[in-house]
Amino acid sequence: VARFLQKLWNIARFISAFPEPVEGFSLTETDKWILSELNKLIQKVDESYSSFDFHPGAVALYNFTWNVFASHYIEMVKARAYNRNGTFSEGEQKAAHWTLHFCLKTILKLLAPITPFITDAIWRRLYGKESIHKEKFPEADPSMILKEDHTQLILETNSALWKAKRNAGLSLRVPLKVVVLPKEMEAFAVDLREMHNIEELRFSDEQGQGFEEFQVGGKKVLVALN
Repeated sequence: VARFLQKLWNIARFISAFPEPVEGFSLTETDKWILSELNKLIQKVDESYSSFDFHPGAVALYNFTWNVFASHYIEMVKARAYNRNGTFSEGEQKAAHWTLHFCLKTILKLLAPITPFITDAIWRRLYGKESIHKEKFPEADPSMILKEDHTQLILETNSALWKAKRNAGLSLRVPLKVVVLPKEMEAFAVDLREMHNIEELRFSDEQGQGFEEFQVGGKKVLVALN
């Protein structure tokens, strides 16, 4: 529990570095993906709390916050949130800022009944003097839940690319020369390219020599390190 609460604090500290915009942006496919997963989480936690069986809700919150939101979404949008090289438009950067804050605020509200003190402390520091316990409990928005679930594919793709660098004894910031991903990942191309420092990113089911091959969701991911 202590490690998770420390993780939550670190997530909040990272997100606090960015403003919370109210307009002037359109959500990217990466943003829509995490918001879809967030709304599924709201449904699970609401069902758990409503039945007074808090364990499933707590487990779902832990897994989403640590293993999906922090490990994958935040890593995918770091470059867009900072936008140090001007790679992204102002609207794309604002979309990352808004989504980060919206997800954090929702996570804090969902956690508040079971971790009342740290959630209230973070809320007061970031979002005002009023207690989080006066906030309305989140309600799922079914319109934000995507018909196609790309979560496993995204998680496995990121893990495969990290593994390729680890296998070669390389830093995670070292560029990947060529990466060929399944076509389903094309919607996330810009964030993936910046996240993994990919020089050439292609989308197909092609074969290729000189590539390290990984299986991701039953599909091939090809990686050329140099």
